Amino acid sequence: MKFELTLLGTGAAMPMPGRFTSAQVLNVNDSLCLIDCGEGTQMRLTEYQVRRSRIGQIFISHLHGDHFYGLMGLLTSFALNDRQQPLDVFSPPGLQEIINVMLHYQGSGAISYPITFHQVDTTKHQLLFENQHIEVFSIPLQHRIPTTGYLIREKQRPSNILPEKITAYNIPVSSIKDIKNGADFQLSDGTIISNSELTTAPPPPRAYAYCSDTMYKPDIVPIIKGVDILYHEATYLHSDEAIAIQNGHATALQAAMIAKAANVEKLVIGHFSARYKEAQLFEQEARTIFPSTIGGADGMVIDVPFKKDNRQ
Repeated sequence: MKFELTLLGTGAAMPMPGRFTSAQVLNVNDSLCLIDCGEGTQMRLTEYQVRRSRIGQIFISHLHGDHFYGLMGLLTSFALNDRQQPLDVFSPPGLQEIINVMLHYQGSGAISYPITFHQVDTTKHQLLFENQHIEVFSIPLQHRIPTTGYLIREKQRPSNILPEKITAYNIPVSSIKDIKNGADFQLSDGTIISNSELTTAPPPPRAYAYCSDTMYKPDIVPIIKGVDILYHEATYLHSDEAIAIQNGHATALQAAMIAKAANVEKLVIGHFSARYKEAQLFEQEARTIFPSTIGGADGMVIDVPFKKDNRQ
């Protein structure tokens, strides 16, 4: 089952050649979550061959333009392509009002499919969405306006039944689901075969945390503890910490401190200020604290494979 992150835009404030503003796609079993939708997102979706028809949910972190100015165009393009399936859009309060004003002046028929807007309380960590594969939680962040991060976590899979045990004990198909969900199996003579003999544990659920934009905020650490990938903004180098504080952002060093404290598997940094020409400087700075850091780049694809459960 796929768990794959594609970075569509890693820049801050304004699009630059080679570095568009914030947007990314998380692919979980070919169902796509779009996270932020800065200017140029549609171009990146096409360039990186992302199947936009598979986007079922859009998660907007806050209402600064570099995180949602691409949304109206995308919504309209969905309609032009005769989208029919429903779309869920999550954001802090205000986005629905903005979109409705633009739709009003476009006239009737601009949107051909149902859109449900969900307002996120940016002060709380809570469950926002779930389907058969994932749960999505809010992460309270600290920026100049109400801002939320998103934690996307796979649901626990059932155990894997061993094929040779099905044959050995003549287990009927009707019993397999219960066994995978933890039940023992009873033979016709009354003998109980324990579930641990019949199954192996499933791989641990994978998780992704998106934290942009935010100041250094250590109290998010318990929420994102142990995630496979943490994307954390690193708008400035630490030599410009005073500017970062003034503008409600974090430095690469601070992003690394959060990653280390949360014991994440991998840190991906982005939302780089255009004042810096070399993105590798951010990666170098963060790696002094957290070596497993990747400097994000537009078009980067990061796959999270299954890993073995240490209990096995």
